[in-house]
Amino acid sequence: TACDVEKPTGLVDITTGKFNVQRDGTYRLTFTSRMSAMNGQTIRADMYVNGVRIGRASASLDTFDTQTNTSSSTILDLETSNTLDLLYNLTAGDEVYMMIDYVGTTSLIQSSMNYQIFFTGEWIRT
Repeated sequence: TACDVEKPTGLVDITTGKFNVQRDGTYRLTFTSRMSAMNGQTIRADMYVNGVRIGRASASLDTFDTQTNTSSSTILDLETSNTLDLLYNLTAGDEVYMMIDYVGTTSLIQSSMNYQIFFTGEWIRT
């Protein structure tokens, strides 16, 4: 998750998952995760720079049937992989992070020893 070519380690605060940019330039910011929208609900992963949302990945199920004009009574679950891939101009000191938001009580983002979550920042140019 290092977001600087001069200092490849220690940029991420492990307790918050946030990292601070140390070099001005254009960065490729990526986030990939395995997400589960359970019981017909929604889960979102938002990317922020300095508290401003710059991207969103979302998984949801629409249980509304337009032919019958009713909602499905069948409980539906969705498991999917989502990816954000952005080119973004950053300034030294900018703070980049992800926030997970979900509707309901069972939607989740998944990870295991198989590494199902990736969050990276790659410096491209000044």
